[in-house]
Amino acid sequence: MRKEEYPESGRNQSPLLVQNEQIPVHPRILFEEHEEYLRELYEPDDFSVREKQVEDFYRVYEDNYGKYGLKLEKGRITLHCSRKWIVSYMASIIAGREVKVDALSMMLSGLGVLEEPYRRYYEERIKSGSKIRMIFGGEEEIEEIEEAKALRNKYKEDIEIRYTPSISRTGKSFIIDDTVAMDGKKLLARDEEEPLYIGILYLHEEECIKNLRRDFEATWKMSKVLL
Repeated sequence: MRKEEYPESGRNQSPLLVQNEQIPVHPRILFEEHEEYLRELYEPDDFSVREKQVEDFYRVYEDNYGKYGLKLEKGRITLHCSRKWIVSYMASIIAGREVKVDALSMMLSGLGVLEEPYRRYYEERIKSGSKIRMIFGGEEEIEEIEEAKALRNKYKEDIEIRYTPSISRTGKSFIIDDTVAMDGKKLLARDEEEPLYIGILYLHEEECIKNLRRDFEATWKMSKVLL
């Protein structure tokens, strides 16, 4: 991965490039991804102790890496990552206590963003007033449709789901308000390989995010209600 940061002397200079940085995910996400295994491994009392220890890491993570997990509040990150990282990183933002999320728009079919344990974070946001719009484009599995359907049935006023065959099956994107967005693409891989993705993550890059939102809105208008 590459991180692009603007130097303190001004936005008009060329971005600085810091190569090969690993972007972490929130400790809560890592813990809950492996919660079932850990419950089998430890006795209930031991599990509770370790759960509390992980909770103590929450503030350490947020203090050290900031609300976006990047030590960066504004700029662009060039990504070369896996499906797992995209899903986990999105959950990190959604689950974080520092980022306000009024509206989440996404075209992430095939990634399984609503599978467990991630769905709980989106439910928490919906309960706190967030609105979600999703566009599927043909790469999703039946399980992914069922996961979206379950969420839609539970929160009919707060989540909208549409479908269109006009978007690229390899294109992936999400937009959170006017603050965070990702524009990515799946790399075609050999059958035995896990697909990889490339893209750019934008933080408070107003013009870039505005352009991505314009594209999303145009696709939304052309799409049909799915659920």
